[in-house]
Order: sequence, then C-alpha cells, then structure tokens
Amino acid sequence: MSRPNRESQMSAMAALGLVGTLGLTVAAPIVAGVLLGVYLGGGLILVGTLFLGLIGGLYGAYRIVLK
Repeated sequence: MSRPNRESQMSAMAALGLVGTLGLTVAAPIVAGVLLGVYLGGGLILVGTLFLGLIGGLYGAYRIVLK
C-alpha cells in the first residue's frame, strides 16, 4: 500500500479546514440568534431570531464558498 503524496494530503487538509470553517460560519449565528431570542423573552421572538441567525449563517457560508 503506497502512501498518499504530499499534494493530496494538503488538499485533504484544506477540505477539512473548509468544512470546519463552514460549520462554524453557520452554527455561530444560529446559536447567537437562539441566545438572543431566549434573552429577549422566547416565544415568537425566539423563532424570529432563530431564523435571522439561520439566514445570516447561510449567507456567510455562501460568501465563503464563492471565494
């Protein structure tokens, strides 16, 4: 069994880095939206801030993918 060459190892590491960055880019605004919604009183405000966080996270991920 041969070892993978250096270029494929670097591309695998770059892909893992991109996946991690995308995950944090989507998760952080969602968590922030939920925390803000809970702080402001829950209910419909929580749902609204959750969706705002989701939209913000997806937009951030979209911008990262376009780079």
